[in-house]
Amino acid sequence: MPGDRDLKYVLVIAGSDSCGGAGIQADMKTITSLGAHAMTAITAVTAQNSTGISGVHEIPAEFIAMQIESVMADVFPDSVKIGMLSSGRVIEKVAGVLGKYRLRNTVLDPVMKASTGLDLLDASSVALLKDSLIPLARVITPNLHEAGILAGCRVTNPGEMKFAARELKKMGPDVIITGGHLEGICTDILYDGKDIHYFQAKKIASENTHGTGCVFSSSLACFLAMGNSVVEAARLAHQFTRSAIARGYPCGKGSGAVSP
Repeated sequence: MPGDRDLKYVLVIAGSDSCGGAGIQADMKTITSLGAHAMTAITAVTAQNSTGISGVHEIPAEFIAMQIESVMADVFPDSVKIGMLSSGRVIEKVAGVLGKYRLRNTVLDPVMKASTGLDLLDASSVALLKDSLIPLARVITPNLHEAGILAGCRVTNPGEMKFAARELKKMGPDVIITGGHLEGICTDILYDGKDIHYFQAKKIASENTHGTGCVFSSSLACFLAMGNSVVEAARLAHQFTRSAIARGYPCGKGSGAVSP
């Protein structure tokens, strides 16, 4: 563990996974394993296991803002990772607080659907996400499905990923579209407004992939907090997530968990 002067503080604003594979739990494991300190503002509590989600209990938007304000009053984070936000009211509150503090290293993972298929973001809130929260982020990390919804186009291959990344960059932040669902070669694409950067490797054959997106976005937030450029942080997060998948393990009857 680094000394106090080197310790980085990462605030996670996201939902809880009662099975421990994704969400706040995966974020905290990732941040801790990278030698940083995780702080949290929980946006929702889920009742779920490896086979699916039984229910979602949204934390009142005012209380989510109170959690963030309480942290900010005492420990100013070096970076922020935003995950599950389940309603327009929550998006508005989070955007209001983040806009107030002008946090530079904000990574937004626009979680819209659980890996088991359940919608986690009200469709009517997508426009609000695009208008009020995405412009406040330094980087957004949608997967293929999320990029398609946000960009309003089909995203199924590297060429379409490139087009969508350019469209999404118009909203402000740098864009990393994660390609874990591509066949054969796993390709993440970063567009920083000037160049397209590719992070590619052979797909790891594993059924233990629960939490992959959370691990990628929270590790990216850590690497940005440590002073890396977006390009270098993306490269490191790509490698770190692959290692987490390679070390994944069975957990329950469904998809097993990655191990950050």
